[in-house]
Amino acid sequence: MNNQRKIGALLSYSNIIAKNLVTFMYTPFLLRFVGQANYGLFQMTNSVMTSLSLLSMGFSSAYVKFYITYKVHKEYRSLKKLNALYLLLFLLISLVSLLIGSVLVFNTDRLFGRSLTPHQIILTRYLMIIMVADVAITFISSVFDSNITVNEQFVFQQTRQLMQTFLVPLICVPLVLLGVGVLSIAITQLCVTTFFLFLNVRYCLKKLNMKFEFNNLPLGLLKDLGLFSFFIFLNQIVDLVNNNAPNFILGIFKGANLVATFAVAVQVKNLFFMLSTSLSNVFVPKINELVNRDEDNSVLTDLMIKVGRIQMSLLFFVLGGFIIVGKYFVKVWAGAENTSAYILVILMVLPSIIPLSQNIGIEIQRAMNKHIFRSISYIVFAIVNIICTAIGSIRFGLIGASSGYVISILCANGVLMNWYYQVKMHLDMKRYWIETLKVTMPFILVTGAFLFLELYVRIDSLSSFIMVGMLYVIVYLFVYLRFTANNYESKLILGLLRR
Repeated sequence: MNNQRKIGALLSYSNIIAKNLVTFMYTPFLLRFVGQANYGLFQMTNSVMTSLSLLSMGFSSAYVKFYITYKVHKEYRSLKKLNALYLLLFLLISLVSLLIGSVLVFNTDRLFGRSLTPHQIILTRYLMIIMVADVAITFISSVFDSNITVNEQFVFQQTRQLMQTFLVPLICVPLVLLGVGVLSIAITQLCVTTFFLFLNVRYCLKKLNMKFEFNNLPLGLLKDLGLFSFFIFLNQIVDLVNNNAPNFILGIFKGANLVATFAVAVQVKNLFFMLSTSLSNVFVPKINELVNRDEDNSVLTDLMIKVGRIQMSLLFFVLGGFIIVGKYFVKVWAGAENTSAYILVILMVLPSIIPLSQNIGIEIQRAMNKHIFRSISYIVFAIVNIICTAIGSIRFGLIGASSGYVISILCANGVLMNWYYQVKMHLDMKRYWIETLKVTMPFILVTGAFLFLELYVRIDSLSSFIMVGMLYVIVYLFVYLRFTANNYESKLILGLLRR
């Protein structure tokens, strides 16, 4: 399993690199061939349809917890019943998503009639129809994807995602060139989702020997699952509000063009989220196992520090590089009309580094069944986010649209959660911050020095972009390895460099 985690983590980061290289070529293609407004329509519609994922109500996370509990106590028949119960549950959720999605489709003009033209409303309706089908299939696939995760088959999981990264443009680009337009993006998602549903099912049944027992299902277990999952469901609401409310609100009050610019910023921001969750995800089964075996909290704190330092180091390294060369990159990649995305990315990512470097803490909360406070706090700040985003969007446009997100991240994820980790969960957050804040030193020194350098060296060409970018990487790595990295991190980085 250690090899699965190590190889899975490496494949995950390889997948992130591949995914973003594809995205950085794919997005300008889409902006050019489907148009700024139509691309904005897709992102706006996608934000609405993504809200249907709330129907999962946190049951996937509950599956991991209960599966590990049964596995540790060797209750193998209960595992079969759990699998059967989850399959039936997600089939029902899939059906409900189709019903709700149909209601949204029939009310497209009421949702967006204020800011969209009649032609755009028709196009949005077609996008919604395809996306509803995609969401319904995704729910069914999630049962088998959760089983792959809980059995720590990260190599297969990441290899499959790497295939998906390349399949999307391979299908979509020809469709766009054939004149299908923005509908190509949604059609591609549906095709790929369907293909990987069958791939997941085959792997679980053949390789993992996943079994189902439908007789005498423990329906009483639904109560425990529901109680555990409900507060994860609240977390999912907050995440969706934080990530999708600006697109939706901008679409209502400002139209599709500003949505496209904000979507560009969100795509870059999502890179940071992927960098963080890719590492923490491979530790989810291990954390549940440690908690079920009643390991001392110092062990959990050590794991949180170990993973948190790596996550924070990587995030600050990438953010510093974006601050230095990002303005030129956004201009070339997404066009001059989307250069405002540069400052949006910095505004949204900088406060996000706090929770992104503490993802392990979230999994510890769930494993301990102490995630209720987090859920309630986040709901309160989700409301704050909506209010601030609406007011900010109306008065200040793009920059104002990010205000609610920044406030909610700093207050809820930053202040409240760290207090809760320390006081209620008895994790040593003082030691956590003493150890992790050390990794900010290279970011402050190197990024500051390069910003000063830019007063004399302008990044206005591909050659200067590459030269300054490579110099930044070399200097940052030298400072980090020489003054900040511990033995484990030095061996990890040097090992990767040797490869």
